Amino acid sequence: MTRIEPAHRAVPATEGEREQMEAAFRAALEQLPENTGFPHDVREVARRLFEVGWISGVRTGHTGPALADVPLPPHTFGTALSNLSAAVGAGSGPSIGQLVSYHGSRRCCHGRYWVTRIERELDRRGESVLYRLSEYRHGAFVTALTGVHTWSVTALPQHWQGDTP
Repeated sequence: MTRIEPAHRAVPATEGEREQMEAAFRAALEQLPENTGFPHDVREVARRLFEVGWISGVRTGHTGPALADVPLPPHTFGTALSNLSAAVGAGSGPSIGQLVSYHGSRRCCHGRYWVTRIERELDRRGESVLYRLSEYRHGAFVTALTGVHTWSVTALPQHWQGDTP
């Protein structure tokens, strides 16, 4: 049986590649709108993905001088990182203060609400998460739904957050 081996051995990122990547990553973050806040863990996942992409591009010649000083459109990084943020947060569900869309069994109540309380309980079947959803009226949150299950809500994208009270 013939053993197939790669033509080149894998080599970890060099110090120079990491320095270039860090500078490019900082520049990418600076292009995001000022009010874009990513939790530290999301930023670190983004950094690792960015590093892989950056170093792969450098090693395959896709980041050569032909594109030097030609910036990407500002929304490029915002879109990529907001999608990453949503993907990372998708497993954990909405958080307090987040705008969500309710699409549960109470059809008359379908719509947008603010998460104002999260209750977590652990029983023999595992963790159960229930949300309190509220409307914002006349400068105050007013409870609209309680005991809402995770599968009945979808967190709205960050651009909806402009509706914050």
